[in-house]
Amino acid sequence: MPPPETTELSDSECFKALRPELPEQRRALKSLLELLLVRLPAEERGRLERRILRKLKEGECPETALYEGLIDDRRGQKLEQLTLMVCDYRGFDSFEYLAPILVRASGISAPFAYAHDGSKAMPEVLAEFDVWLQKHGMRYLHMDTGGDECAGFVVEAQYVQQAVELAREADIRLSLESF
Repeated sequence: MPPPETTELSDSECFKALRPELPEQRRALKSLLELLLVRLPAEERGRLERRILRKLKEGECPETALYEGLIDDRRGQKLEQLTLMVCDYRGFDSFEYLAPILVRASGISAPFAYAHDGSKAMPEVLAEFDVWLQKHGMRYLHMDTGGDECAGFVVEAQYVQQAVELAREADIRLSLESF
């Protein structure tokens, strides 16, 4: 049977009907957010959590809610409190700019410097970044966004397995390996 010509439901209501929110998925996403945003001031952490959970409630999938909730230029994460680093697959300039900011925001006092020499692909550059982070007790977790960008978080090494498990429960793909 063909769909009706018009409907009185909003787009948000249609998405909710197609993808009902699961309480355990919401709980896992909330726990994951607490782990990923732990270094932010309480007020900022709460603001971003509410923003991301609101996007989930509006019908976005958890991965999209997390991604868009953080990267929005006006209402997402603040640059000095960078949590999710997103670079184009060939965005070496943006990596060179964002990686030191992410390192500082992660609580690492040692400076990180990168200069693109043209010989490595972005996944290799991120693997080297992860090796550098390991010396400071941190790891770089890649997030699968479904796009051609490279996105990821810096997490304390002891919480990597917990973050991956919470992400899986929330239907988000995080991994130490690039996608």
